[in-house]
Amino acid sequence: MAEKRTIIHKPGELFDYETVFVENPDLKGEPKRRGHMERVEYTTDVYGDGKTYQKYCNVYLPWCYNPRDKFTAYNVLYYQHGNTCDPEIFNTEETIKLFDMLFDSGEIDPCIIVSTTYYFDVTKDVEERRKTGYVPAGDGNYEGIPGNFYREIVENIIPAVERRYNTYLMSSTPEAIKATRDHRAFSGYSRGSVMTWKTFHYDFEYFRWFAPMSCHTTADHSIREPITKEDVMNYLEAPIKAHPELPFFIYASNGGEKDVAAMREQMKYIPFGEGFSYGPDPKKNNIYFSVSEFPHTDLLVPYYYYYSLKVLFTA
Repeated sequence: MAEKRTIIHKPGELFDYETVFVENPDLKGEPKRRGHMERVEYTTDVYGDGKTYQKYCNVYLPWCYNPRDKFTAYNVLYYQHGNTCDPEIFNTEETIKLFDMLFDSGEIDPCIIVSTTYYFDVTKDVEERRKTGYVPAGDGNYEGIPGNFYREIVENIIPAVERRYNTYLMSSTPEAIKATRDHRAFSGYSRGSVMTWKTFHYDFEYFRWFAPMSCHTTADHSIREPITKEDVMNYLEAPIKAHPELPFFIYASNGGEKDVAAMREQMKYIPFGEGFSYGPDPKKNNIYFSVSEFPHTDLLVPYYYYYSLKVLFTA
């Protein structure tokens, strides 16, 4: 594999956007300290159909989390899975061990990791969901259902999770959620990466940190519709222009030849847009792109996190 390279973009110059990182062998070890996974149930009624949906997310708590320690608050990283998957994607002994290894060395500050889903009921139509992914969902990729998952995140998931655990959120009001955006990140893989770009557009006031992995933004178009550079830039620049006072950082990642090529193409021009500054330092920059030689699978997300979590929550 190629060696890891560091690049810093200077205003006006072309940059090498394919910074390659390698799989971290340390994640293959045995953690000395263990975290665990818990389920958080919640309801949502943001889809305008008069229905209330019963849903859940899985919450990873690092080894050091102590529910009785009300003086230690944790940053929260939300993860949205890709097509056909569900919140159980990381709820295995092997994956929990990978999360443990992220924090075991002390290189990365422990945080809470929340696995969410845009599907309405992951226990129904399981065969069709796992085969095509085309079952009722709220991310905008199911005909007849508005893509209001970005509302579900803010109105239902954040309060359910962050008021239950030791986080920086002291109340469930929109104002309180906005005030704690520095301590909140949204990430996603593949179809979940599309949702991450969408969260950037709609929920910019509620999140400071974003980590889209292995898929481009569709700018609210269908995944099959053509999308122009102008569409992309108008979509991504809109929240920045609306809130120029709010800092942010996007750590985008993509895999190799068997991964989504459209993300590479968009990342050739997005960092040159109005309001963006390319580079790895969130104290100076607000967007960065790294490329691995990985194939396309959610199961490699912990390896992407090994790099992005060294940047997220660090400013």
